[in-house]
Amino acid sequence: MTRSRIAVPALLLAALALSACSSSSPGASTDKDDADQPLTKQFSQGEITQAIPERGEAPAGYELSDLGKGRPGTADDCSHTEGESPRGWKVGGDTEYFYNGSSRSRKMSLNICQFNTSENAKSAYTAWTHRSGLTDEGTKAKVGEESAFLLKNKSGSVYAYTRSGTVNIEVKIEDSGGDATSAHDMLAATLKRLEQVQAGKRPTATAADEAAKAEQQ
Repeated sequence: MTRSRIAVPALLLAALALSACSSSSPGASTDKDDADQPLTKQFSQGEITQAIPERGEAPAGYELSDLGKGRPGTADDCSHTEGESPRGWKVGGDTEYFYNGSSRSRKMSLNICQFNTSENAKSAYTAWTHRSGLTDEGTKAKVGEESAFLLKNKSGSVYAYTRSGTVNIEVKIEDSGGDATSAHDMLAATLKRLEQVQAGKRPTATAADEAAKAEQQ
């Protein structure tokens, strides 16, 4: 066989090899990468509502309170100082969940807070997580760019926080006996659902999904 007859196949092989290298390079974008980016999109109220977990998506035993998930958040929800509005607050979501139908024992609340810049989100996150009366619960798992799991010793209530880009999320479970497991799973699922919405996808992540991932770590 002459050199001229193998020239075209050789060029085709080279092109295929180059394409394969390009698609597998570290900087190449994949669906997983798109859904793991810090939250920088300015969400609409509807998009935040869409991302809030419902029954079957929240931790086992929890379902939305009678208020449902359509309640818009306010700036006050994103601060624990009475009457204070954190700088740069834009939009949010405020939701409550009952445990096994009880509005008292182990009631869970979820707050999503979007800011105009990551700097303002970080400032509000710092104020949220540095308060008297709360101690480190001890959970080492990281959620988002930074996270904290805090315990209110007198009541055993757990506060879980994360910040990703311009968004802060708080999950509070009352009278939890100091167990942060459900708070972690709810926090991680809510963040993942917002990441999916940012990537233009339908939010499908659940607390059970995040619990399974935590078990594997």
